[in-house]
Amino acid sequence: MKERSRANTLLIELLLVIFFFMCSAGILVQVFANAKLKSKEAHVINASMLEAENIAEELYHTDDPEALLASAGYTAGNDGWELQKEDYVIRVALRTEETEAGTIRTCEVSGISGEKTLLTLLSTRYIPREVSP
Repeated sequence: MKERSRANTLLIELLLVIFFFMCSAGILVQVFANAKLKSKEAHVINASMLEAENIAEELYHTDDPEALLASAGYTAGNDGWELQKEDYVIRVALRTEETEAGTIRTCEVSGISGEKTLLTLLSTRYIPREVSP
């Protein structure tokens, strides 16, 4: 009788250990799935930031922003210019303001993933008028 209760105790302990490892494995699968999701989100943010920084810098230095955007693959839309990538969209809004002393050109570059705006960069350039003596 004593050996039978000892075998039952061993069997219960084994079942508890197996249950513990199954629960641990389930939790680890969730942790790794969340880590993969966060890694993909970070990759999308970094890629869109790099693309937005590059186009904002190029727009600052160009004299014809529409030609630059068209040559870079952007398409004109109601809200400005858009470039569709796999996981995100780069949207560029151009505004020009004429003043007495010159022109102020503002480019707003946004990285958008789904319905979420990842980042917004402003690039403003003042172009003075030629002053004749």
